[in-house]
Amino acid sequence: MNWYHLSALGGIAVTAPLGVAIAVWLAAAHCRRRALYWCLLFGATLLVVIGSKIAFLGWGVGIEAVHFAGFSGHATRAAAVFPVAAYLALCGRTKAWRYVAVALGVALAVAVTLSRVMVGTHSASEAILGCLLGLACAAAFIALVRSNRQFQPSPVLIAVSLALLCIPYKGEAHSSQQWMTGLALGLSGADRVYTTATWGPTRNPYSPPCPKAERYFNYVCF
Repeated sequence: MNWYHLSALGGIAVTAPLGVAIAVWLAAAHCRRRALYWCLLFGATLLVVIGSKIAFLGWGVGIEAVHFAGFSGHATRAAAVFPVAAYLALCGRTKAWRYVAVALGVALAVAVTLSRVMVGTHSASEAILGCLLGLACAAAFIALVRSNRQFQPSPVLIAVSLALLCIPYKGEAHSSQQWMTGLALGLSGADRVYTTATWGPTRNPYSPPCPKAERYFNYVCF
């Protein structure tokens, strides 16, 4: 497995369905309140990521010194869903097994985080801070679930969910960049977006004109 394959594990096509699956697992086990907590935590985490990217695209809000233009969505989602999914999958096992499962989930999330830097999609600060944000979401949720003695995961439901994740899906990058960039331009009233390419000797605050959605992928990666 190369860095690009690892990076793909943090993509929307994998992490978003897995995030939904976690809520389904909990609801099916009659833990609807915990399912709601997960939806709120995971949703709020994603909003922080999206907000950071829109703030940079529309207004140039970032930290040039560390090359931070928004949290890495791949790193954030991977760090949020993998430890939680691993924990819930082995929730019926002993505490030692659950700790091992969470550790493996964290290790996979860290690998995805590293891959985002290695493939040149994100700076180290964007990837690391994204990973920390996702881990905070996972830790908060696991702390809530840990006190719930009623949850018993359904092996069949978990197996079906994981099998569905193996279905290949492409084209997520363009669609996510399109609506985020469109929203940033609409809110800011600008006719072009900020890019990290402006950080450097020229310090031109704007990117070249960007009138069409098909160019969105060039500016920031969700």
